[in-house]
Amino acid sequence: MPKFSLLTWAVIVVAQITYGLLVFAITRSYYQDGQVAVDQSLPAARDVSPHPQVGAFDATLQPEMKVQPSAEVLPTDDPALIARLADDYFMQKDYPQAIELYERVLQIDPDDVETYNDLGLSLFYTGQSGRALQALQTGAAKQPDFQRIQLTLGFVQTQLGDKEAAAAAFRKAIELGADNRVGLEAKRMLSEIE
Repeated sequence: MPKFSLLTWAVIVVAQITYGLLVFAITRSYYQDGQVAVDQSLPAARDVSPHPQVGAFDATLQPEMKVQPSAEVLPTDDPALIARLADDYFMQKDYPQAIELYERVLQIDPDDVETYNDLGLSLFYTGQSGRALQALQTGAAKQPDFQRIQLTLGFVQTQLGDKEAAAAAFRKAIELGADNRVGLEAKRMLSEIE
């Protein structure tokens, strides 16, 4: 082991202390600057009121906005915005709120077949099978070539034990597009009940 003079040891100790203080100062500066950025962004996020366009992804980014308005306080008559919020409730499995909003969409736009489809599923998941079938059949009657509602109608009828009606709905969905995602799912579901 080499022997160092007293002066060499003094230089090494001073260099180590200087290095430690430098690392401490840089680290402290980094975290203080990061804290300032966070502190400055929080008031802006708190000032933003909940908006019907806030989806599940947006709510993750802006936790202060997790509470979404219900149908009574939703300040818009735009069916697309209401349907998007209803879809968010549906994805969160809050079917009663989704039903309320889907029904509001249909009051504004009674020809929106996709909303009939989503309303039917929501009603079915809340145990309102009769209303679910009625919503799905109404949508299918309005637009018989809407493939997804045929698939959903077949699914609900299968769950209710009406295999004949379910098979007819699945065949209609397959007829409307056998090789797309909905058609392939209809084929799979049909094969399970035959």
